[in-house]
Amino acid sequence: MYIIVSIGCIWFTLPLTSQKQLKAADPHPVNDPIGVARGIHPGRVVWVHDPNATDWEGPDMHDGYWWQNNNTDQAVVDKMMSEAILLLTGQANEEAAWDAIFRYFNQSGGKENVGYQFGEKITIKVNMVAVSNVDGAGNQIAHLHWVNTSPQMILALLRQLVNVVGVAESDITVGDTTQFFPNHYWDHCHTEFPNVHYLANNGNLSRRGPVSSNGKNCEVPFYWSDPVAGSKRQDYLPVSYAEATYLINFACLKGHSSGVTLCAKNHYGSFIRLPPAAGYYDLHLSLPNPQWSPGTGHYRAHIDITGHPHLGGKTLLYLIDGLYGGYYWEGMPFRWYMEPFGGDWPSSLFASQDPVAIDSVAYDFLLQEWPDIVTGGTGASGSLEGGAEDYLHEAALAYNPPSGTFYDPNNDGIGLASLGVHEHWNNPVDKQYSRNLETGDGIELVIPSFATVDGPIENVTNGIRYDYFRYAIGEANPGDQIVVSPGIYNEPINFDGKNLTISSTDPSDLAMVAATVIEGGNQAVTFAGGEDVNCVLAGFTITGAVTGIYCSGASPTIANCCISANAGSGIRLSQSSNPTIANCNISGNAGCGITMNKHTQGRYILYNHATISNCVITANNQDGIMGGMPSITNCTIAVNFHHGVSCIKPMITNSIIYLNSLGSDFVQIESNFATVTYTDIQGGWPGEGNIDTDPYFVAIGFLDTNGTPENLDDDFWVEGDYHLQSQAGRWDPVSQTWIQDVVTSSCIDSGNPGSDWTAEPQPSGGRINMGAYGGTAKASKSPTD
Repeated sequence: MYIIVSIGCIWFTLPLTSQKQLKAADPHPVNDPIGVARGIHPGRVVWVHDPNATDWEGPDMHDGYWWQNNNTDQAVVDKMMSEAILLLTGQANEEAAWDAIFRYFNQSGGKENVGYQFGEKITIKVNMVAVSNVDGAGNQIAHLHWVNTSPQMILALLRQLVNVVGVAESDITVGDTTQFFPNHYWDHCHTEFPNVHYLANNGNLSRRGPVSSNGKNCEVPFYWSDPVAGSKRQDYLPVSYAEATYLINFACLKGHSSGVTLCAKNHYGSFIRLPPAAGYYDLHLSLPNPQWSPGTGHYRAHIDITGHPHLGGKTLLYLIDGLYGGYYWEGMPFRWYMEPFGGDWPSSLFASQDPVAIDSVAYDFLLQEWPDIVTGGTGASGSLEGGAEDYLHEAALAYNPPSGTFYDPNNDGIGLASLGVHEHWNNPVDKQYSRNLETGDGIELVIPSFATVDGPIENVTNGIRYDYFRYAIGEANPGDQIVVSPGIYNEPINFDGKNLTISSTDPSDLAMVAATVIEGGNQAVTFAGGEDVNCVLAGFTITGAVTGIYCSGASPTIANCCISANAGSGIRLSQSSNPTIANCNISGNAGCGITMNKHTQGRYILYNHATISNCVITANNQDGIMGGMPSITNCTIAVNFHHGVSCIKPMITNSIIYLNSLGSDFVQIESNFATVTYTDIQGGWPGEGNIDTDPYFVAIGFLDTNGTPENLDDDFWVEGDYHLQSQAGRWDPVSQTWIQDVVTSSCIDSGNPGSDWTAEPQPSGGRINMGAYGGTAKASKSPTD
């Protein structure tokens, strides 16, 4: 059958199969489930994420390998496995959870309502594809950084099956028929469970090979539904699969030349040969590829695998190990940056009874993190033309797939029913599927609450505590207040567009600010979701990052923070951000104190308009404030290595700008359009109330060479004290007392007469002081004579 297509004056015909493929190539919309959901709770996928599971610096960082116990915490992985099983079933304890899993599987397969029966065999298929180089002693000798299903995850599952379900060790087989089970896996698992069968591509070194003990294959055939396979050698399943009553499919979270490799493709390693073995049907030919099968609406071998009675038909549980994740089939690990990972390892475990649903969820994660590999494989981004998810469409609609294939892997003339439900989430932040939204019968993504009994991060609005910012923010509602106990937190904060207040226990206490530290990362704090003035960060020391605080298209409030010793700017603004920055110390950053990058969009230029008040901005390696159109009030900007202020159109009042650029008179302010009033500027500046006089700071910061000027490695910066000296008294933050000096700064009582001075201590001259402490209770006092 053919249809006629017209484009301009050119006419040609397309076969009906091509018509189907064109239609199927349209991207599948979000929250539009297809197929029939499976499971005790149909379509449920559990995602357990615990950053404590992984503590590896990464390849080439002289920190060993990811699979070593000092880098992957077995106790945390055990807890993740337990949480996954409990949440998948909704049961209160592990015994009841496993009983529910077995009963559901047996009933849905037409058996009696019974749980596991002693003596029934279980085979666990894990992904070991990266173990391709093993010596005669069983040691992996190459690619030790590449990721497989982890030994910690395998051991956690074995502990559940043996210690909770009561399966005899000798009734369990675990491994991959296409690769060896190497010694570092053997040692990790065999020590505790010596009688488990560890499956490999041969029976050497006490491993179990894919064939029987006398070297014979089993007699369970496997048929491919592609007509091309009819002339190929017959496939048979491994003995351990044929003998098993149950299978567990334990895949690894990876990209691939075909886009993704997850649970369905995990069984490419479940035959007595390699996928492209000569004479057999080449499984790689059914994968999406830019050259031979891009797009959707094609036969995919994944469906035969998932639908075969001795493979998918025996699988009672689907798991995906996402502790590290791999960018490509070999699994070279890379850190993840989508929310909530923030530059950490994904540290995740996925679980489901629905093979299509779990791969659909993992696909959404991989697509968000690595869109180029998922959409293009080894080709250009997008060159797979949606082919990476084609098998999910085919599986969900296996009874009437877009390809028109009659899937019959058992060769009995009976086609497959739907193998599960496929759907895409609403967005990568909320990660909601139709059952979460109560809009359809698709997927339900269940995420455990990350609340802890005694976590240092408390949402005081609802009384719930957490160990990590990402969880506290993720489970918070707009308007909530989160209070953080003293400590050093090596985790970035991303407000995710929520107007929250996150503060130390007392932002007004300098000691508490110094003791509550957010350290490291690319951006220690991020506002990039349209946050406004009701979004507050207060009372932290922010240090050791590339950028201390990053705002993009956001206007939060940043107060009472010490932002110092970052490798770039202390604060960086972009995309017309207009934050309020108050009572902050921004010092000693390798870039500018505050950088405001303009953005050109067609004919328009987006500037940033920060409101900066009562801030000390000192000793930054570049400008104190650079770019944008800030409003600067009562700030002290001193001892920065370049300009004090280098902005397009700043408005400056009641401030002190001195000793920048090594004390040059001519570059304290760089601007053709600055409006400056009532400000002490070295070298002077036109404008009402401006002065040029030594401000008499208590102490100016300096570089201490530690007595070895020839050795730069031991140099350190000594912070200054930028309170104004006064014979009547000035506040000393170290002794927490008022101290009288022998001189009085001319910046006292020299600010704008119209500014509010009433918060300043007595005696006061009835006029606000210049500088960062003017208008506050820590302003230097006025002499009375």
